[in-house]
Amino acid sequence: MHSPPLGRRCAWKERLVLSLYRRHLKTCPNARDRFIRKGDKCPVWVEGVDPQGVYHRKSLRTGSWDIGERLMRDMMVPAVPEPPADATRPEIAPPMSLESAISTFIANLEGENRAPDTIRKYRLMFRELQGFADRHRLSTVAELNFEKLVAFRKTWTQQGAQTRNKQLDRLKAFFSTCHDAGWIAQNPTRKIKQASTPHIMPDPFTPDEQERILAKPQTTRIRCFTHVLFYSALRISDACMLRPDDFDGNRIRRVNRKNQRVVLIPIPPYVKQELDQLRLNGGYYFLIGESTNVHTQADAWRSIMNDMFKADVPDFHCHRFRHTAAVNWLTAKPPLTIEEVAGLLGNSVKVVEKHYATWSGARQQAVEEKLAAGWLKVPKLVRVK
Repeated sequence: MHSPPLGRRCAWKERLVLSLYRRHLKTCPNARDRFIRKGDKCPVWVEGVDPQGVYHRKSLRTGSWDIGERLMRDMMVPAVPEPPADATRPEIAPPMSLESAISTFIANLEGENRAPDTIRKYRLMFRELQGFADRHRLSTVAELNFEKLVAFRKTWTQQGAQTRNKQLDRLKAFFSTCHDAGWIAQNPTRKIKQASTPHIMPDPFTPDEQERILAKPQTTRIRCFTHVLFYSALRISDACMLRPDDFDGNRIRRVNRKNQRVVLIPIPPYVKQELDQLRLNGGYYFLIGESTNVHTQADAWRSIMNDMFKADVPDFHCHRFRHTAAVNWLTAKPPLTIEEVAGLLGNSVKVVEKHYATWSGARQQAVEEKLAAGWLKVPKLVRVK
């Protein structure tokens, strides 16, 4: 529908709303149609009174009728009145302090029912972060920018690249939450890259080392602990907190502390018989003292085991029992499959394949047979005259 004819008198100006029309060039063939929409590039003008009562008669500097309509609609939007000079301005929220952000983040982890060991590692990282911020007089989350966090990472004392990368993952999770909560405008950890980690092959005990460890004279409790580690592949934090309730016959039924996976691992009957003869401490087989803190007990048993075996096996550490058990299972006759070993370890098949696939006897034999079948026979030598 075309706009109404335009008038020139002031009375018309007072009651006209905004409307569009074209001002044709002298050579335009559509000069008689001032409201033609398509097929014409002559300038579009607007005339009328806007909602504020201001009269307009001007070019919109476009030849497109659609663009002209959009510009005219913008002119018809009532202007937002400016607040009076004495109006009270809304208060700007103060920046989030680092201490408050950490407290809120920890409370959220606890609300998500995260593992206590996970929360403990976050607390250790936050203790270092808070100390770094105090030394540099940083009190808010926003002050910890990219440069400051790179400097913070340089203060980490962890030696292994994988351990440092786990720490970085926790730092990234914290600042991602801060960004999502609106406490910071940008996430400064997005551009911090992880350290490259060469793939390290598991280091099981050699057969000779296994014989020396199992044959070494020990007290009954230490011998039971050593054999449990050797046959069950439990982590030391799980082994030191074993109770009679964790056994179904001579099978250990337990939830791994690290990944909450349920494991069901049979051990030799003689090991279970020796365990039954031990005197329990607080309901536990291997509890030292009265503390039931798993980290205290793991550190204590780690020291005992190092003192016991370091002299005979210089590279001894307790986690090698887990690697040794996995490799023994994969190289047994008949060998266990990778899926079966993953179930015993409480890991995924992908993790077991990544670390232990080269020790899978059946798989390695099948690969070698396939390669041998494709080899060409040795060609006979031909005498050349």
